[in-house]
Formats: sequence, structure tokens, C-alpha cells
Amino acid sequence: MLAIVWRMKHDEYVTRLNEELEAMRLKDIAERLNVSVSTVSRALGKDTSDKVAPELRARIVETARQVNYVPHPAAQLMRKPKVYLITALLPFETGAFASEFYGAVLSGVVAASREWETETRVALIEPTDADILEETRRIALGAGAILYMAKPLSVRQLVKLEDLARPIVVMGGSLPAHIDLSEVHVNTVGVNNLMAAYEVTVRLLKLGHRRLALINGPSGVRDAWEREQGFAKALKEFHVSIDPHAIVHGTFTTDGGIRGWEQLKLCSERPTAIICGDDEIAFGVLEALAKDKIDCPHDVSVVGFDDSRWAPRVSPPLTTVRQPTAEMGRAAVELLATCLQNPASGAAVQHRVFPVEIVNRQSVAPPSESSNA
Repeated sequence: MLAIVWRMKHDEYVTRLNEELEAMRLKDIAERLNVSVSTVSRALGKDTSDKVAPELRARIVETARQVNYVPHPAAQLMRKPKVYLITALLPFETGAFASEFYGAVLSGVVAASREWETETRVALIEPTDADILEETRRIALGAGAILYMAKPLSVRQLVKLEDLARPIVVMGGSLPAHIDLSEVHVNTVGVNNLMAAYEVTVRLLKLGHRRLALINGPSGVRDAWEREQGFAKALKEFHVSIDPHAIVHGTFTTDGGIRGWEQLKLCSERPTAIICGDDEIAFGVLEALAKDKIDCPHDVSVVGFDDSRWAPRVSPPLTTVRQPTAEMGRAAVELLATCLQNPASGAAVQHRVFPVEIVNRQSVAPPSESSNA
């Protein structure tokens, strides 16, 4: 971390030095022609040259050519954002670049960037309440727009980001857990987690399962919270009560699934079906069931969420919920690029919510007669 901070400070120093050198060269041109530095800057600027009279602009350009003046890119970067550059912010953790979810989203981002003629760079961020706005500005230096898909934001942090003076899209999973989208004043992209969990729970209920359990991620994470809401909604509609031990919160990891199964053993009756907050949790559950010599799906059905690349390869192949992750990345770029290319349009905030698909495989079956006994 110290090395990163040192590098950032060093880069800021070099950038400021280059900017000062460029300002000195602009001053030399201005003194030769007896005009202001700002007039020289406008005349040489790609987007501001038309604000200077043609005759004077021609004299300034010719003088700049004579002294071999070339605007320094770092100094230009400091003055204003590069309009068509999008910075994607990922969480500051070692596994971020290896994450299948982030990789799929970024594949959509890169594909859409070609179509919308934008550039994308990736940066890591671990903000605190105190410095979320300043940290984002520093890390996204030179970017015209920001795609935030790092660690979940608090309401306070989200409000600060809404004040950022550039287009921003926040991935749904990074929003505060309990906030309603109508209260969010930046563009968002996500999936309908509640409906997905509801539909997969209803499917299990219609197969005859009545002892269902949920092993989920942290309750403070929006994805986990929404999926729990959908699970509870389905059980309520089918008038199915639930053992308090049958909802477990942990981490979105294989270990989280193993530990979750250990907690489910405390239920008064063993569940006949387990819905998992993501595929990693489901892989842990399958491993724990195999260790305890409990057959899946004959004794216990298991459902995941994400449809990761290993879902069809585990034993048994995992029934799961597929998210359109690449399409989500494409939608984020579309929203940002539209704002960048039409800054005066005053477009209304949009919340793109994608449907999901239940992928049926061999980890789900009706409950056996012995399980219902």
C-alpha cells in the first residue's frame, strides 16, 4: 500500500511539474504576441480554438510551430477529463482480477467500448466514508465517466458519489442493501435478484419440497438481501413455515457453503432442498454432502446462483441461476457513453434491471419418500 501511495504522489508531482513547464512555454508565446496566456491556450485547444479570432489564432499557431510547442498530455489530463475514457472501479483485493463475475462484466464493457468509441481502464479502490469522493476522483484521474462495481457502498458513500461531477454507473450489487432504486440518483445496472430467488424457490415448492433452507452471503450485501427477500416471499405464498436455523449468512465462498451446511445440521429436521447465494456456496455444500455420504439430489437438492464455468462440471451438475453479466457490462457502457457524447441532453437517471434464467441440471429432484417421512 505504501508503494502505491508513493507512486501516486510521485506521479502527481511529475504531472504538476509538466503542467508548470507547459504554462511557462505558453507564457513565452503570449509575451511574443503581446496577448494573454489564456488566449494562447484557447487558440491551441482542440475544442476552444473557435473562440479566438481567425487572424490571431493563425498567428498563435504559427508562433507555436516556430518554437516547436507541443502540448504535454499529462498537463492536458490534469486540466480536464478525457471525455471518452471510462474507469471501471473494482474492489482492492487480490482476487478481483481473477473473479469470474468481474471478468464477464468487463468482457461486455470492452465489447461495447469498441461500438461506442470509448476507452476503458480498470482500477482498484477500497474507499472509506471519509474519502470516497476524493479517492474516486484521484483514482479516476482523467476519466470522463466511472463504472463502480467495487465493495458495497453505504448510503452516505452513495450520496457522496451522486455529487461526482461526471457520469457514473453503479452495479446493483454495490448499492446499499435496503435502499429503494427510486432513491438512487445515479444510473445503475443489475439483475432482479428478488424475482430470481422467488422463482427458483417456487420451482422447488412445486416439486414437493417443504423443508427448504437458504445459505446466503452477508446480510448487508444487496445481492444477498434481495435473494433472501425472494426466498421468504415464495415460502409465505405457499404457507410454508421455516426453521430459524434454516437461513444461514456467511461468505460467498466454498468455505461459506461448508460452514453453512454444518449450521443446517442444527435444524430440527434436515432440509430436503438448499438454495445457495452463489455457485461457490453451492460447491461447498456439495462437497460437505458428499463427505457426509448424503446423496444429491436424492436426499437433498441444491441450487446455486451465477452459472459459473464449473457449474456444469461438478457432481452432480449444478442447477443454478444464470445472470447476463456481459450484457450488464454492455449496458453500463451504453449509459455512460450516451452521457459523454450528449452532455447537454440532461438525460434522466436510468436503472437497468435484467431478468435471469434458471438453468436446470441434475442437482435438483423431487423429495424422496424417506426425506418426507
